[in-house]
Amino acid sequence: MQKILRTIGSFAAVALFVFILAGCHGGPNEDQLKMLEETKSAALSAESSQSDCQSEKANLESQVAKAKQKVADLKQEKADVSNRLSAM
Repeated sequence: MQKILRTIGSFAAVALFVFILAGCHGGPNEDQLKMLEETKSAALSAESSQSDCQSEKANLESQVAKAKQKVADLKQEKADVSNRLSAM
């Protein structure tokens, strides 16, 4: 039993050592840094574009609301004119 535990412990130690060596490779290279900067600038551009689209959407929704109000006013005016004409 002790032999099995010692063997498992040895395998665990070797596996841990291998994982540590595989993880320590000195940091990102130039291509990875360049890709990171490109991704970062693309994300900032997308956020800016999203902000522009949201403000444009709000503007268009305001225009739609004004147009709907104008249609409602014109329908009311039409109804008023029709009522006056029928009263004559």
